[in-house]
Amino acid sequence: MTYSAKQQLKPKILSLLLIALFGIVLMTGCDLANSVVGNDDDKDNQKTIHPVLLNGEWGFISTSGNIVMEPRFDFARDMSDGLAAIREGTLWGYVQSDPAKLVIEAQFTSAGDFEDGLAPVQLPGQLYGFIDETGNFVIEAQYDFAQPISEGKAAVRIDGLWGYINSDGSVLVEPKYSDARPFSNGLAAVETFNGWIYIDKEGNESINPTFQISTAGEFVDGLAPIETAEGWGFINKSGSPEITPKFEEAGRFSQGLAWFRDGDYIGFINKDEEIVIEPQFAEVKPFAENMSAIRLNNDWFYLNKSSKLISITEPFDQAESFINGIARVQIGNDDNIRYGYIDKKGEFIWYPTR
Repeated sequence: MTYSAKQQLKPKILSLLLIALFGIVLMTGCDLANSVVGNDDDKDNQKTIHPVLLNGEWGFISTSGNIVMEPRFDFARDMSDGLAAIREGTLWGYVQSDPAKLVIEAQFTSAGDFEDGLAPVQLPGQLYGFIDETGNFVIEAQYDFAQPISEGKAAVRIDGLWGYINSDGSVLVEPKYSDARPFSNGLAAVETFNGWIYIDKEGNESINPTFQISTAGEFVDGLAPIETAEGWGFINKSGSPEITPKFEEAGRFSQGLAWFRDGDYIGFINKDEEIVIEPQFAEVKPFAENMSAIRLNNDWFYLNKSSKLISITEPFDQAESFINGIARVQIGNDDNIRYGYIDKKGEFIWYPTR
């Protein structure tokens, strides 16, 4: 989850940030460069491809910025489990990353991400089912809606109620919940008439606290963000509050830090409830690969987890999380939107195109 603040930054905070923003080049040195720039040429990274927009059509590039699939699609999504959904006209299919090619022809009106070799899809005029990497249905179309597989389970909806199936199609939990989240750390949040609770991988109700949970997030490293009448906090897998609910909003932990909102500004805390980065941002993305995309006023930059300073100082109109050493950024708005990719030095490996 992210949060957008409409107001401007407080003058004192803004001054401090501008000092950090423009002074960072002198302060970082070799240590910072080494901390954010990993080995992006390893074998796994070379198998990941990224969608790019060129002359109004979508194709794919490698992590090094070379075109591996010529632009020809009307839309393309990020890779998941070695496959990426693409759209031709109104129908969806999938491309693979190694080698990059179309492997499942565009034929679905809806296509979810692949996880554990399966993806939820819908053929025109039919219900949702799950296909394998060859495009064949392995779980027949029978659901009103279906989420991607997570930890060998998938939330599915029938007649307005949610339940869960196993990856072999067998029923784990009959549809009976008004909403459902993916499994994470062996637990999944489900919404009942009395609020949110958590079930385990056997389908049993594992966390059903005496206090009411009005919003429930996914577990990461044993903690999940939850909202109560007192505010947002974090519970452990036994259902006890690990971080007392008191924040105006909070997101899941990632790389040991979770964002929280205090008034109009967002900062980060660690699992000991210590404020590691003071609230000063209008919007953030969770840390990934030691970097977090953060918004100051109307511009996006990148914050380094190790130094806690802005290490990519060029402003962008939008910025996404890093994946295998590069991140997609947006320059321009409305009819002049251009997408590019930067590395962890802030240098373009794919200059923004439209």
